[in-house]
Amino acid sequence: MKEKMYLVTDIQFDITDGGNDEDEWTDEEYQSLLDSAIGLWYAEDGDHLCDKITEKTGFCIISIDYTTDTLHPLTSYL
Repeated sequence: MKEKMYLVTDIQFDITDGGNDEDEWTDEEYQSLLDSAIGLWYAEDGDHLCDKITEKTGFCIISIDYTTDTLHPLTSYL
């Protein structure tokens, strides 16, 4: 199947690491994790997109918002 472009606009990860407390993460560390996933990705479908992001970040996804409409405020130039 041919990959198409997806724009991830929002995402939340399970950072509990098997039950460890989320408080071990600073706001800056968690924001950096989010920033690494938000943006343009190429994938075959939504499941493949989630698999690619999970593989890259090492964390399971709790929720994700994405679109194939790349005319979006995140991709516009001012």
